[in-house]
Order: sequence, then C-alpha cells, then structure tokens
Amino acid sequence: MTDETAPAASCFLPTFLARQPVFDVHGKVWGYELLFRRGPEADRAMIADCDQATISVAAESTFGPEDFFGGNAKVLINFGQRSILDAVPYALPPGQTVVQVPEEALLDDGVLRALETLGHDGYSVAVDDFAGRADCAARLGTAELFIIDVLAHPPREVAALLERVRAIGATALAKKVETMEAYAQARHLGFTLFQGFFFKRPELVAGRKLTSHQQSRFALLKAVEVKDPDFEVLARDIQTDVSISYRLLFYLNSAAFAFSQPIRSIRQAIVLLGWKQLQSWLRVVILSDVMPAGKPSELFFSAVQRAKFLELIARSHEFAEAQPDSMFLLGLFSLLEPMLDTPMADIVDNLPLDGALKDALLDRPGYHGKWLDLVRAHENGHWEQLDTLTDELALNRLVVAVSYYKSVLWANAFFQHGAAQAEAGA
Repeated sequence: MTDETAPAASCFLPTFLARQPVFDVHGKVWGYELLFRRGPEADRAMIADCDQATISVAAESTFGPEDFFGGNAKVLINFGQRSILDAVPYALPPGQTVVQVPEEALLDDGVLRALETLGHDGYSVAVDDFAGRADCAARLGTAELFIIDVLAHPPREVAALLERVRAIGATALAKKVETMEAYAQARHLGFTLFQGFFFKRPELVAGRKLTSHQQSRFALLKAVEVKDPDFEVLARDIQTDVSISYRLLFYLNSAAFAFSQPIRSIRQAIVLLGWKQLQSWLRVVILSDVMPAGKPSELFFSAVQRAKFLELIARSHEFAEAQPDSMFLLGLFSLLEPMLDTPMADIVDNLPLDGALKDALLDRPGYHGKWLDLVRAHENGHWEQLDTLTDELALNRLVVAVSYYKSVLWANAFFQHGAAQAEAGA
C-alpha cells in the first residue's frame, strides 16, 4: 500500500462513506446525503443498529465537512430515535446539517421535543420517506423539509403529499428521480429539490455529433496520452491554445507551487512541473472544455472523482490489467455520454484508450467493466454489491474505502482551484 492511500487518519475507520447529491431547480448542488456502513471487516452490508452507525458517522464527520462536501452544501444524515435523544446531531455543525428522521419518529414526545430544540439551535429537520400518516398530521410543524419517494407512490399520491407539504410552508424533496422524464414530472408537480441519478441518464439526440471544438480537444488529449511524447511538439501544441496556456501558467504561478521565479513558457512549465503531474492536470482541463455550458457541474465533479478513485485503488494493487493511468482515464471518461448528450458509441473512437477500456465504456461485459460497476455501487450505497465486486477484483476493502474518501478531497481541491482561476480570468 502506498502512502497516498494509507489509512493514516482515524476518519477511515470504522465506516465506509458515500455521498449522493441533492439538486435545486437550477441544477445546482444544494447538499449531499451521507450514506454509510460499518467498516470493511463487516460481514453484512446493512447495519442492524442504526443509532450506533449514526454515532460513528457523526464522530468521523468531524474531519471537516467543508472539505468532504465542499463549500456551504447541506449535509443530510439519517438519525434513529435513540441518537436524537442522545443529542448525537450536535457532533455536526448547525446551519449545514439536516437531521433526517422517519415519519413515525414524530410520534415519540421526547424525540419531538429534541427535534424542536435542534431546530431552535440552527439545525434543519427533515422527514424521510414522507407518506402522510394520519397519526403524524398534527406533528409535522417541526420539520422544514419533507422527502418524498416518487417511485413508491403513483403521481396522484405524490401530488397530494406535495400539497400537504405546501400547506405547512415547508420544502419538498423528490428522491429516487432516476430519469430525465421523472425529473421533468417532479418539476411540473412543484418540487424544488431533487435527488437521484437523472443527470447521468441523458436524453440522447439521434444524429448528434461532436462539435469541431470538442474534436480538437480530443485530438489534443490523444497527443497528451502518447507513451513517449515529443515535448517540443507538445509544448508547441499547448502554446497554440491560448485558453489552456493561460490556465496552465496561472496554475503554476499560484501560491500552491511557490516557484522561486515566475513560469513564462510552456516548455519551462513541463520541465518544472514534471510530465506526470502536468498530464493529470491537462486531462481534467481538456475534459472540462468539452462539456457544454449549462450541464450540472456535479457531472464533471463525479467524472474527476471517479478518475482519482480508480487510480488510487489501482496504484495500491499490482494488476497488469489495471494500470493507474488507464484506470484514471476510464473513470474520467465514464460520464461522457450524459456530459455530451451523445451516445458513447459515437464518442469512443475519439478517445486515447485500448479496446478493453472502450468495451467497458460501452457497457460490454469484461474485467474493466467490473471496475466501473464498483464505482457505481459505491456511489449508490449498494454495499452488498460493492463487497461482491471488491472480492471478485481481489481488492482490499479498506483501500477502497480510503481511496473513495481521498478522491473526493482531491476533486474538491481541483474544483476550488478552478474557481480561483475563473475569478482571475474574469
């Protein structure tokens, strides 16, 4: 195991973490639900003692939610009744934390009083899987967010539940929004928050082709991925691209590097930064350039995070079939279809990948496809499937957990720097 993936901090134990985004009506990330499980030694994916699991998650989350979740995004965590009574939510910051409870928890007078106190102290209270129980009707005023499973109810029932939420002046979140059609329907009903994987399932347009700009970016990417690049030619190619040249020089002249003298040429940048580090930076920047305006930024974040996740796992194991560089590209390109609204079959020929990796992107069965299945299982909190794939791929479960955590931090850091570059260029 390398230092980069070593579990140096206690926050990796004893919990696996995953996060699922919640979007607002503008496609912006409003918050993240934190999904959890017991550590890699657990025999079962489901946790029998929900309250003990919540206590663990709350304790481990004190590593700095602004790093793991980014900015001021809300953090949604399910709490059992005992953990509410034991004041466990106070382990997390007010203002950012949304305390999720099942609807039936409102029937307990002690829990209801504790939730009211939490609300007074700056915490948000959410009712998860809201179903409009008659015996809870008089106790809904404590919550400001109601989460409705749009797959569990027909549209007429969903609309009725939504009306009840509106009547008490609260906000409704539609969860399990898995398709663009379901997203459109939820918006039409009046939901303002959405959770699900609809943004990863695009409405593909027949006959849509890559633009000339996107094709030129993929051409540059192929030049970057040459095994033994000609640095003179590469420097010349980069220099002819004003946008990338400017961002690269800004990146290198930032306080993060503190070079003794300003970097003034692309060739100098290649020498000082080192090819491997420059290559990783260029891969991500080129991918950001091919994504059309208006696409959810979470798509790009997920692609970058997937790339680092797979790279870190591969780097901690010695598999001839799974080289770290190749696995980085596999993760990076895995969301190109929803990013470009173009069938993956029309994209893969432009990618600098071998046949096995292209087969994985096309969802053809094979070894590399299991790595992408591993990513999806972790993202969705499908822990039993994650365990099965981890064992099939002969991976260390702890390495998988640590790699996910570190990949989120790495992607957050990249995006924070990208935001600084955008401000400087404005």
